[in-house]
Order: sequence, then C-alpha cells, then structure tokens
Amino acid sequence: MDKRIKWLRISYWTAALMDFFIAVSVLIPERMGVAGYVYPMGLISVVAFSWGVMLLFADREPLQRSWILVPTILVVVLLGMVALHAGLTELISMFRAISMLCIAIMVLTILIYGYTVAREPEGI
Repeated sequence: MDKRIKWLRISYWTAALMDFFIAVSVLIPERMGVAGYVYPMGLISVVAFSWGVMLLFADREPLQRSWILVPTILVVVLLGMVALHAGLTELISMFRAISMLCIAIMVLTILIYGYTVAREPEGI
C-alpha cells in the first residue's frame, strides 16, 4: 500500500474514532461533570458524529480528500485549547484537562504527519 494512503487512512480513522467517542461521551452528563443533560451537549454530539462520518467518507478517496485534514487539525487544536481552559478555570480537574490535552496532541501528531506525507510526491 502507498505510504501516503496508509497514513491518510490512519489519520481519518483516528480522528473519526475520537469523534464518535466524543459524540457518545457528551451524551453522558456525569462524564462531562454536570448533573443532567443540557441542550449544548446534544448539539456537540451531532457535530462530532457528523464530522466522524465525513472523515470516513474521505477515506473512500484518501488522496483526493486529504484537504479535509486541514479543518480537522483546526478542530483538534481548538478542542485541546478548550480542555486546557476548562482546567485552568477549574471547570474540570487539571489532571483531566492535561490528559485531554495530551490526547489532542497525540491525535494532532498523527493528523499533521498524515497530511504532510500525503503532500509528498508519489514514490518518495
């Protein structure tokens, strides 16, 4: 398998699985540190699930749709920043915030590497 396609697929599936995890997690109020379900949780669940599905569609034509990693990288950066902000403002524990930030950094590493490799000329 072409190295570019392999890393794009790893990137798409990593991000999609994280999106599906987020989509389910935000629908469990206790997991998010609130007493009950609130409307914004449903909104983010729908967005995360939809983004995950979009990444799986990108996997069907990995090289032609590699551009989708650019906005995905932005989303992961912003999610990491939100986690850090939540920890700094004591909405969640700093341990949990740092854990979420570390996961975001790991996912970012995969996405950036996958996108960089995809931009290389074929055969390198």
